[in-house]
Amino acid sequence: MDASIEKNVGVWYNDGVLKLLYEKAAKGFYKLYKAFAKRIYIFFLVFLFLSSTLAFAGAEPGIKASSAILAIADGEQILYEKNPDQKLPPAGLTMLMTALTAYEICGMDSNVVVPENITELYSPLEQNMGLSAGEEISSGSLIKAIIVGSSNDAAVALAIHCSGSTQEFVSRMNAKGQQMGLASTNFTNPTGKHDEMQYTTAYDLLKIYKSLLGIPALRDCLKAANVKLPPTNKSDARTFWNNNSLISRFYSTKYFYDYAQGGKAASSSKGGYSLVSGAKKGDSSLIAIVLNSILDGSVNYSFVDATNLFNYGFDNFTLKTVIPQDAILHEVKVKNAKGTNRLLLSAHNPLKCFVLNDDTTESIISAKNVPSVIYAPVKKGDIIGTISYTYRDKFVGTVNLASQDELQISPVKYIISAIGWFFNLKPVKTFLAVLATLVIIYILVVIMIITKASKKNKKRRRRR
Repeated sequence: MDASIEKNVGVWYNDGVLKLLYEKAAKGFYKLYKAFAKRIYIFFLVFLFLSSTLAFAGAEPGIKASSAILAIADGEQILYEKNPDQKLPPAGLTMLMTALTAYEICGMDSNVVVPENITELYSPLEQNMGLSAGEEISSGSLIKAIIVGSSNDAAVALAIHCSGSTQEFVSRMNAKGQQMGLASTNFTNPTGKHDEMQYTTAYDLLKIYKSLLGIPALRDCLKAANVKLPPTNKSDARTFWNNNSLISRFYSTKYFYDYAQGGKAASSSKGGYSLVSGAKKGDSSLIAIVLNSILDGSVNYSFVDATNLFNYGFDNFTLKTVIPQDAILHEVKVKNAKGTNRLLLSAHNPLKCFVLNDDTTESIISAKNVPSVIYAPVKKGDIIGTISYTYRDKFVGTVNLASQDELQISPVKYIISAIGWFFNLKPVKTFLAVLATLVIIYILVVIMIITKASKKNKKRRRRR
């Protein structure tokens, strides 16, 4: 470097000019680096979030309950299950079956007179509505108190009114359970009081809950956040709040779920925390069954489990129509019909299925159960066969195949068919085979006789 220039630079640096320029450049570079690093960090966080979201999209929910089911409300498809056949104490959920059985026996308008010894039939520590001896109250009010208020005295009074005793009523409950196909359920009392021989499963509870939903009066009780009962001869009006905190904020506000529609909660020292609840979002309706969940600190995980199940169903599945009603699905051969020998079969009922968001209905597998041949006459709408559908190795539902047309019998075809049928009978075939054999033997014998006679005649002629 030229000595004069080097001297000038030294002067500038000593004067602070070059030093100031250097410091400004360093600060600018640091700001640029900091902004760039921040953007890289944000990009990394977004990438990490998206990666985790994609990795866990569609992953089954982790729940605390011992047993659980997430099912569609209108159909037979189950989206999630955990130990669905494990036998567990139903506790207060027993009252769902109590209400169903009582409704079928006495309906909602029967007048019930509370027994004189009502206070001796349940523990004062049990939840009750304070029924008095001789109080007159409708069966409908007691059913509402059972479903919404979990009132043990209401269950006892109603059981005695319906069947004369709680023991006889429990027999009716179990008989109803057998009729419904509850293979793993048994009751010993109508209240849910713990008993080793009183048990049910998530799968059986799903059947019970769906049966209740099928009866408008009981469905209204299940979906009510609260009910108000009219006054009686011994009580003012009573109000009960649903203990399902997904639909009611009365007992707790932190579990409220916007899409929840009805249900019932229960808890016991032996049965843990359990819940049966429904939810609807758009066109999708789901039912969650949670049995023997836990209380961790102040958190009732039966509500948390149910919420996680509903979110899993709504977030990861899309409701799609697999088979529209009246869709042509099969053709079957018909005998003895006038004017045709074929019949089209259509869907008697539609079928919808919850399919994973990134999947299509092509993943649904069908299995037909249809006879190869049917016989006239056939009425329009007659159920001829079925098609069963599965998705991800789980049963979705069944479509009944109905006749598209009415087919009259053809007399000529019928007679021909009847003749053919008659001669195809095994005894007839055997008889005809024996008869044919005898005829052949007879013919052979006749031929032999004629042949011998002919030979004798020839010999006689030669002798002459």
